[in-house]
Amino acid sequence: MRLSRIALSLCLVVIPAWLTGCKTENAAPVRSCSPECDQPKTPPGVPAFHVVKDDATGPTDGRDVVLRVVLKQKVRRDAIYPALAFLYRYAMSRDTFQPRNFSGEFYLSDSEATAGTAPVAKIFKTQQDQGPKCENAIKMELPEQVEKAFMHSMNRGEVEDLEDTCHLNEKKKVVRVDDNFKHKPTFKVDEAIKGVEVTYPYLESGKDEYVSSLTFNAAMTYWAEFMNTMFQKAQDLQQITYIGLLNDAPALKITVTRQEYDSKLSTVQETIASYAAIIFAKLGMHKIDDKGAKAEQESHNAEIYKNALATLPKDHVIISPKLLMPGKGGGGKGPKSKGKKK
Repeated sequence: MRLSRIALSLCLVVIPAWLTGCKTENAAPVRSCSPECDQPKTPPGVPAFHVVKDDATGPTDGRDVVLRVVLKQKVRRDAIYPALAFLYRYAMSRDTFQPRNFSGEFYLSDSEATAGTAPVAKIFKTQQDQGPKCENAIKMELPEQVEKAFMHSMNRGEVEDLEDTCHLNEKKKVVRVDDNFKHKPTFKVDEAIKGVEVTYPYLESGKDEYVSSLTFNAAMTYWAEFMNTMFQKAQDLQQITYIGLLNDAPALKITVTRQEYDSKLSTVQETIASYAAIIFAKLGMHKIDDKGAKAEQESHNAEIYKNALATLPKDHVIISPKLLMPGKGGGGKGPKSKGKKK
């Protein structure tokens, strides 16, 4: 009778574990680092951060991990990607098994990290993902905005790779014909007035030498392109001074504020393009020949540019008398730099 009671008692102890199907060898306690967390040492070149939350739940071979960190300094938008990648590698390699689901969140303050809402940057990977994905909500500062806008103006703007949101893939360097030119387009940011000064040399196509002659329309075309792209892609930019160089001397110098651009100059290129369609239609109906079409287009473009400049303060516009006007030789010929879209 006593043995029966002992056997029954053992069954009562063993059966609950058997019924639940728990694998006790994989079970692991919930890990939380509050109030003090392990602090990985960031390598040189990676923005430093402080871990304020390190939670892991689930079995050792299938954990869900959440890391929240606070940046120790102000970080430019593009500079955050090395920190995201470092945090991801740290989380994936510190234990025997990689997390099943992982989220690494970056914040600007302890209070924001505690709240856990709206991180400025995030790297995450779910069980179904092949690799990590990233979100970056860090606002670009004016110098960053201007630099990216300038590169787009030069037809060198990088296209965001939607398959590599964490910027892990190494970018191949593109060799360009003007990389070693002495004369290069440059820009200089004035943060005090939220302005930029762009200097653009008018060069022969594929050569590090100035064009022998330059038309007013050709010179103004580059001004209009820079003005449009810079204002459209640099949201905080309030003023552009464009200096077009010919033989190391200003062929034109024009300063435009954002208010002037928005109210009077944003449609300059659109107006010119619209009239080009009218000229093309005339050619199609044989109402004008090629020579006449070119002359009419050049005359119209010059008029549009002159009217645009007339809306600006006189001391904000300097035009060299050396620029060729329509009907005074040169037609519409101008420089064609491979680094600049036409």
